[in-house]
Amino acid sequence: MEKINSTGGRIWYLLLPAFLLLTLSCRPQEPAPGREQAYYYPPLSGDDWERTDAASLGWDVTKVNEAVQFAGQNQSTAFIILHKGRIVSETYWKGWNTVSAGVIASATKSIAATLYGIMQQQGLLSVEEPVTKYMGRGWSEASAEKEDLILICHLLSMSSGLDDSLRYIADAGTRWYYGNTAYHQSLYLMDKLAGKPRDVFTRELLWSRIGMQHSRWRIDSLAGINTMISSGRDMARFGLLILSKGEWAGEKILQDTAYFSAMTTASQQLNLSYGYLWWLNGKSSFMLPSGENATTSPVYNRSLIPAAPQDLITALGSGDRKIYVVPSHDLVVIRHGAETGTPVAALSSFDNQLWELLSAAIR
Repeated sequence: MEKINSTGGRIWYLLLPAFLLLTLSCRPQEPAPGREQAYYYPPLSGDDWERTDAASLGWDVTKVNEAVQFAGQNQSTAFIILHKGRIVSETYWKGWNTVSAGVIASATKSIAATLYGIMQQQGLLSVEEPVTKYMGRGWSEASAEKEDLILICHLLSMSSGLDDSLRYIADAGTRWYYGNTAYHQSLYLMDKLAGKPRDVFTRELLWSRIGMQHSRWRIDSLAGINTMISSGRDMARFGLLILSKGEWAGEKILQDTAYFSAMTTASQQLNLSYGYLWWLNGKSSFMLPSGENATTSPVYNRSLIPAAPQDLITALGSGDRKIYVVPSHDLVVIRHGAETGTPVAALSSFDNQLWELLSAAIR
C-alpha cells in the first residue's frame, strides 16, 4: 500500500502541470473592462443620462484628463466622451451647459446624409436616381445632357462635377470637389419631397426619435447658409445613433443597412476617405476642401487622422465642430466650440493631437 501511494504521488506530480494547463485553458476568460455592458440610450426628454468612469473601463485616467484639458485649452465650449452610450466625461467652458447650443457648420452634412437614408427607406426617393427626376431640369448651370448624369448620390459624395456656381466642370462621378452649393441642392430636394418646413420634418424623422431636444435649422438661402444648431448632448445623441448603426433603444431609425453601409464607407474611388457626407479614417489617402472655385483638390497619401483608430468615422464642421464615432471601442466623442487656430473647413491639427491623447487613454 505504501509503495502504491508513493508511485501514485509521483505520477500525480508529473501530471500536475498538464492538469493545471487544461484547467486554465477551459476557464472562462474575463471580459475586458466595460465590454460586458449593453448599450445605453438616454431618455428622450429631460437631463437624465447614465454615467460610467474611465477607471472602471480600464482606461488611463490621467490621459483622459489630459485630453479634456487639451480641449479646454483650445477654444472648446463642450467636450463629451461616451462609452456604449454612457457619459465617461462631460465638460463645458465659456458659460456653456447641457442645454447650450450653437452652429455645428458642416457637421450638419452627416446628419443630412442620415435623413436621406430615412427618406429613402420611406420610399420618398432613391439616391441612385437623377436629381432631375425630383428637381426638374435647369437646377444647375450644366447642359441638359450633363445634368441628367448627376445622381443624388453624386451630391452626397461630392462628385457632382459642378463648381460653386453649379457650372459643369466634369462628368458626374469623375471629379471630387467639396462644393457647398451643390450640396445645398440636396437640402432643397429634401424640402421639396417632404413638403414641410425643414425643422418640422427633421424633428419628425430624427430629432424627436432620439431626444435631440436643443437642435434647429439655421437657413438663409440668399446668404448660402444651411446649417444646424445643436447642443453638445444632441451631437452626442446623434453620434450614438450612428454607433448603433441606425438603432435607438431597439427602434430602427435608419433600418436600410445597404444605405448605412454606403454612407459610412468610401462612396467613390476619387477620395477614399469620404462616404455620403461622412469622413472616414484608416484609408490610404484623402482629399480636403480646396477653397472656392478651385479646379483641383490636393491628395494626401496617409490616413485622415493617423493617431485615431482606423475604423473612426467623423462629422467635421468648420471651427472644429466634431462628432467622432469609433465602433471598435464603442466610443462617441464630440467637441463643440470655436476654431482652434487652424481655420480650415474640415480637418485640422486639433484632430490628431486630440486622438494622440485619447488613443493613449483607451488602449
